[in-house]
Amino acid sequence: MDKDKLKDTIWTTRISRVNAESRLLRKNSFIQGVNIYYSCVTIIFSILTLIENNYALSLITVFMTISLLVTILYLNSLKYSECARDYRSNYTMLYKLELELGKDISEERIRQIEIEYCDLLDTSCNHIAFDYYCTMYGANDEFRKNKWNSIRHKYYFGIIWRFIVKVLVLLLPIALFFGAWWCNASV
Repeated sequence: MDKDKLKDTIWTTRISRVNAESRLLRKNSFIQGVNIYYSCVTIIFSILTLIENNYALSLITVFMTISLLVTILYLNSLKYSECARDYRSNYTMLYKLELELGKDISEERIRQIEIEYCDLLDTSCNHIAFDYYCTMYGANDEFRKNKWNSIRHKYYFGIIWRFIVKVLVLLLPIALFFGAWWCNASV
């Protein structure tokens, strides 16, 4: 691989890993916020169950309590913060290789950097395709012009899909509450 192509490849991988770190940190923050939100909603539902003696709401509260426990345990086991730290370490090493490629170096050193790059790929989990799409979205026009047209719909789909999932996760307890209220009112 020639020097410029290797430099572009390392840059693309590095920025994709930066995007992966950022995505995981945002996901971790969102999950922590959702955990607090669902815990508060569950407490409110429990209080309302006691006040209104609503059987449907009582069942939903039990379901939410169990689901919340399982979800928190599962999501904490995914260790998004640790994975984000691994990405940071990896992209820092990639940046060092990228800087070295910016200097005047021998063909032999370029081959060594290529091997070091491959070794670094092996030391970290790979980023997801969406991280690459974000890299191409943020790249300058000259770099992305050939690749962007084929992936832009995937990038926008990823943005929209993630937004819809977050909204649905936040609206779920409200829908459950009104469902329980409607069930109790119709009885």
